[in-house]
Amino acid sequence: MKYLLLPAILLLASCTTATHFPIDQTPFDKALWSILIEEENGQTLYALNADKLMIPASNRKLFAAATIATCLGATTQLSTDVYRDGEDLIVKGDGDPSLGSWRYSREDDFDRLAETLRAKGVTNVRDLVIDVSTFDRVLLPGGWKLGNVGSDYSAPVDAITWGENEIPTDRAVESPALHAGNVLRESLYLRGISVANVRVNTEPRALPEKIAIEKIASIPSPFVAQLLQTVLKNSHNLYAEMLLKRSSNGTYDASFALERALLAGEVHVPRDSFRFVDGSGLAPDNLVSARASIALLRWMNHPSRRAFWWPILAQPNNDGTLRRRLVTLEERLRGKTGTINGVAALSGIIAMPDGRYRYFSVMVNHHIGDGDEAVKIIDLIVEWAARTSPRTRSSS
Repeated sequence: MKYLLLPAILLLASCTTATHFPIDQTPFDKALWSILIEEENGQTLYALNADKLMIPASNRKLFAAATIATCLGATTQLSTDVYRDGEDLIVKGDGDPSLGSWRYSREDDFDRLAETLRAKGVTNVRDLVIDVSTFDRVLLPGGWKLGNVGSDYSAPVDAITWGENEIPTDRAVESPALHAGNVLRESLYLRGISVANVRVNTEPRALPEKIAIEKIASIPSPFVAQLLQTVLKNSHNLYAEMLLKRSSNGTYDASFALERALLAGEVHVPRDSFRFVDGSGLAPDNLVSARASIALLRWMNHPSRRAFWWPILAQPNNDGTLRRRLVTLEERLRGKTGTINGVAALSGIIAMPDGRYRYFSVMVNHHIGDGDEAVKIIDLIVEWAARTSPRTRSSS
């Protein structure tokens, strides 16, 4: 391992001393590093284990976001629809992760719905039915570790959510549908509308074909492009999971199939250079190579797509996961961070002074060191990449 890492130390010594890049020193000498830095023309500035499959953590969200934008459409709005069926009220979820979210100033979504119902003369509801049939019943990706389940960053993934499925003490609700139903029940009660029961429907129903059913309200989401900012800038797991499932027929299998087709057919990423088992990167079973990540970044940064992707990636010194990192590159760098236990990653795009772009992906796996120290090393490598001359090259 020390032999493989030595070229990186020599390469980076041009801008700092070797002791400032301790990837060959304890404890990072026992970790696995993957680094790839390329010019816009494909010239390699540095490569180390660039084709090794690595755990990407939330760098995985880059691939999910590409799938979501392509399959759903950037200008799509998801719609939580409300129907009246006799004495019952049916709320059909559409996979909107922002319903009731403070992030989009939507805490009053259900209050406004209750006011609409009251204005229509509704005073009693027998069954408040929360319909989540848009999604299947796989609420937790199979690759998530048991120790993560129940935390606010690993909330169950269903077709309806309220307030990002969070409750006090950094925990997640166990049943998103029941939680949403109970919140709506309270909003209705405060406006003089009684609800006898709250129940969940998981089986598809042909609602429009039933003559007795009346659609009485719709709650639209922000545009998918706006929701993707929360996926990429804030690295929000629930948004990534819900939107990825919504990209297909509401199942992970179908969404993964669409993703594989996009990556292989349009982005030209070899099928043996990635494996994804969730949408957010929380699962340690996700694998991807640095070269595959850069291929996707090149696709995103193509002139026909740059205006869309550049503003919604994380930016140094701004809101999001890069707000306190690489601040001197605020105007020049956009990227995606990733951190889980023993893993740190950063992949992104750098605008160079000559008008061209540079691409990088840096990942470290299986480290037992301090996570902040791993991040500092990654940032030093990226700072070097942002200023080094293309004449300085090394690879291994």
